[in-house]
Amino acid sequence: EAGGSIVRIEERIESYCEITGFPRSLFVDETGRLVGTWIMGNDYRVKSGYYGGYPAGYLRRVKALFPDKERVLHLFSGAVDVEVMPGARVDINPDTNPDFVDDAQSLQTVPIEDFDLVLADPPYSVEDCERYQTSMIKRNKVMAALGKRATSGTHVVWLDQVLPMYRKDEWEMQGVIGMVKSTNHRFRVITIFMKKPEVLS
Repeated sequence: EAGGSIVRIEERIESYCEITGFPRSLFVDETGRLVGTWIMGNDYRVKSGYYGGYPAGYLRRVKALFPDKERVLHLFSGAVDVEVMPGARVDINPDTNPDFVDDAQSLQTVPIEDFDLVLADPPYSVEDCERYQTSMIKRNKVMAALGKRATSGTHVVWLDQVLPMYRKDEWEMQGVIGMVKSTNHRFRVITIFMKKPEVLS
């Protein structure tokens, strides 16, 4: 199983290089995890114009890593660009016109089992929350809400300044990518999780 997932991670890196044309900046380390760095360059535009939106090129890179994923869920979506990465949007703020108005810590109205890739970009700090007029989330609660109903093989790509807490019996951490946007921007980390198969007792 582990060997198979290493092969799959290598395939994802090959797909990323082929589709983006960027130099190889992702590798499989000795533990079988994808590791690397994305230097996003000096393109300051956030296509959505939304505070805290994904930097230019981020979604294109994620899509290149996961060309096999077709059922995408955007958590904490704000005004995410679904032209680049089509998918359903979840936000607690109805003003952003999401597909689901819901708290990411419970996801009661969202059919999690229908999605095979979840992109998460929560507010990183209290100051960020003030800008969004929302409250800080408990990251472990979000991972638990996803873990309860996500199907085996579902990936979560989590962009943050910290590594979220998660249950090791539910999730396998498959990758960590450091992301440098440009000068005077916060350094961020992209953590890639995969839902483990159910263990039958």
